[in-house]
Amino acid sequence: MPNHRSRLARAGVATLPLFALLTASVAQAAPAAAESLRFVSSWSKTVPDGSPISLSSPNLAVLHGAPAVVIGDNGGDVNALFLSNGATVPGWPASTGGVPVKSTPSVAPLSPGSPNDSVFVGAGTPADPHEGGYEAFNPDGTKRWSVGVHNPNKPYVSGIVASTAVGELQGKLAVVAPSMGDQEDAINASTGAVLPGFPWFTGDGDFATPALANFNATANGKRAVSLIANNSVDIVNGGGQVAGTAFGTHFIQGGHVGVLRPTGNAGTTNRHGGLICQYNPDESVESSPAVGTFLPGGEWGIAVGTGDYFPGARDSGDVLVLGPHCDLVWVRKLDGLTQSSPALADILGNGTLSVIEGTDNQHGGGSVWALNAQNGHVLWHTPVRGEVMGGCVTANLGGGYQDVIVATTAGAFVLDGRTGALLATLETGVGLQDSALVTDDPDGWTGVTLAGYNGYNHGVVEHYELVGSKGYLANEPGSWPMFHHDSTLSGNANLASGNEVVPTK
Repeated sequence: MPNHRSRLARAGVATLPLFALLTASVAQAAPAAAESLRFVSSWSKTVPDGSPISLSSPNLAVLHGAPAVVIGDNGGDVNALFLSNGATVPGWPASTGGVPVKSTPSVAPLSPGSPNDSVFVGAGTPADPHEGGYEAFNPDGTKRWSVGVHNPNKPYVSGIVASTAVGELQGKLAVVAPSMGDQEDAINASTGAVLPGFPWFTGDGDFATPALANFNATANGKRAVSLIANNSVDIVNGGGQVAGTAFGTHFIQGGHVGVLRPTGNAGTTNRHGGLICQYNPDESVESSPAVGTFLPGGEWGIAVGTGDYFPGARDSGDVLVLGPHCDLVWVRKLDGLTQSSPALADILGNGTLSVIEGTDNQHGGGSVWALNAQNGHVLWHTPVRGEVMGGCVTANLGGGYQDVIVATTAGAFVLDGRTGALLATLETGVGLQDSALVTDDPDGWTGVTLAGYNGYNHGVVEHYELVGSKGYLANEPGSWPMFHHDSTLSGNANLASGNEVVPTK
């Protein structure tokens, strides 16, 4: 049976000690350009348990009737801070019982008209993979349900590093994510019941957050992708595998990007059954797929990076774009690892989406690449200080197009969307292995939240605002304001960017 162990597992995810990392990263050159945007610090908080924040990105929820930032930490807490001032939301932080939360929390209301969100996370770490599972918390911070990984072959592997995407599966609001134990569960978001056809055998332990899309929906005579359209969504997975045979399926060495039916393996005799299509690069896929109708003719496409598990693999350091049947449309090799998750955004201001990918050169530095989404041609390429591990986000900061905000192990920087030139430096004293969060702040300005670790290895959450900006632009079409695009972590560029999931059942 395949037994893939990714670079994340070998490295234990975090690159510690952190003070040494931050000090070393200062030597990496930042983009040479005059800064033209003025951000001010609004608030900064250290998480109560003092644990570092690594791969978990900040997300936006509505709790106690107000916008709040939710973020997981390595001590097993899910923290919730009011967006307006950073104060802790009553009843929070919630706890997994000490199991690290490296996944980004996803959020959604569980009943029609609910003023508040519930919060969902995967709990686990490669350093201790026998602990963890799927967790859900009520708006007041109490635990709603906890579901262990259903893995008869590896009962000792139950941890989850991937984030849980929220969408309509089999007519119910559900969360879905793969585990480190070769299984992917889709779970009723309200009750915690595992849906029929799951667990689905992934072939190996996976780390990528699924994207969700209804590939059969149509709009204006063309294919379209929509999250909630009275139809269940398909599940777009990325992962890795070594050569072997399991449950009658032969796996070849490398990785996979596949589209899975919302019914999983139901109606088949194979625990790996239910795939609509799949593409197999020769390298693992640890980047979380992004989807949208960005190919010619309004056709949908899948953009994804790879990993670095197999020495000499051709596809290591690549960005791949796949078409309607998981066919390879184009591939572009970059200047480092492409494990960070791509963004799809209108950085040119012309109504088309581009692929934005950050890299890790494994020597303390990285780059941001902007690529034509239809053909992979390079629009611009900017070296940055620190390694890009989580993924870039974007925002219209006043120029009429999406600018790029990149979080790195050496801080956070704002790049012009059309040229890649440096517009602002947000932070250089905090390490960030995740993505930033862009918000429409209560005072009407555009806010940017960062979450990471300081030189003392303590988790910190910082919030900045762009002076004189128009916050409502944070969620305009063509934006990618947070990890995996939106509060449900759909990875779907065609979904509005805010918290729009409306429960139907």
